[in-house]
Amino acid sequence: MEILAYGEDALTLWAMKAKLPAILQALHDTSDPCLCQLFFRPSFGRSGGADSSQFGEFDFILLANRDLYLGESKWHRSSEKIQGGILDLREEQLLRHMIFKFYVEEWAFGNYSSWHEFESNALPRLHGVGTTKPIAPEHTLLATNLQTVLGIVKEHYFARPIIRNVLLFLHNGASMNHIPHKAGSDFEVVPVDYSEAAIENFIRLKM
Repeated sequence: MEILAYGEDALTLWAMKAKLPAILQALHDTSDPCLCQLFFRPSFGRSGGADSSQFGEFDFILLANRDLYLGESKWHRSSEKIQGGILDLREEQLLRHMIFKFYVEEWAFGNYSSWHEFESNALPRLHGVGTTKPIAPEHTLLATNLQTVLGIVKEHYFARPIIRNVLLFLHNGASMNHIPHKAGSDFEVVPVDYSEAAIENFIRLKM
C-alpha cells in the first residue's frame, strides 16, 4: 500500500524507513539498520511549565548498536530561522533532550529498586541539569510511559549507551547554503533530501 502524507511527521517516518542506512552513515555509525529499534513520535506529555513533570515529545528516538539518538526533525518549511548556518531550536526542545538523558542515565542505568525510591532521591540530580521540573510522580501515566520506554532502552543495550542529539533537516533538493550545519549547542545535523519521494507537497510512504 502507498500512503500520501504531508509535513514533518510524514517526512520523519519516510526518512526512518527509506534512509536509515544513509542517516547512520552520516553519523559515522556502523550499526546494522535491521537491528535498530525506533520510537516514532514518543510523547512524554504536552503540558508545559516549571511545575509540570511533562516535557513534550521527540520526533524520534533511535536505538542503534552503541549509541542512543534523541531526534528532532525540521523541514525547509519550518518556522525556525537559519542564520549563519545555525538553526535555533526552542528552549523547550533543548530541555527535553536534557531531561530524557537524565532519565536514561539515572533510571534505566541507575541503581534504584523502585520508582518511588527514584522519585524521592533523584530530584537534586534532575535539577542539576538546569530545570526546576519535578520527576514524574509514581502511578501517573507519564511515569508508566517512561518506565516502558526506558525498560526497552535498557533491554537493548548491554551497557549505558552514548546519548547523541540529532537534527534531521528534511529538504526538497535545497542547495547547501540553505542547509544548516549546526543546531543548538551539541546537535548533529543530518540533511535528508526527500525529493525522490515527493509528489508536489506530499510524500509517498510505502507500507
